[in-house]
Amino acid sequence: MSWIHETDLNRLIDRALTDDMMSGTYIASSPKPVSQIEFMRHLRRAVGMPIGLPAFGWMVRLGAHYILRTDPELGLYGRYVVSKRLSEEGFEFEWPHLNDALRNLQRSDG
Repeated sequence: MSWIHETDLNRLIDRALTDDMMSGTYIASSPKPVSQIEFMRHLRRAVGMPIGLPAFGWMVRLGAHYILRTDPELGLYGRYVVSKRLSEEGFEFEWPHLNDALRNLQRSDG
């Protein structure tokens, strides 16, 4: 699952607005994607939720299709994308690791 910390996204948008060399399409995603299971494990730990109830595949397929009107494969399998262009252009993420990013967001929220 690809993700990005809000600080890095804001820095990327600021750079796109001020750097004339940036043009075209960029992938705004942390360089360290994780599995959906790992993402949820870190998220539960960050918010103090000791357990998470599983969603069965048929539940995701029904909910994604009829409620969210999106592709169920995104929830079931995710997408792993990493920006080659940002790396080549020297963009450095302040929060490349999910656990650190979530801890930072938790501290800044309270």
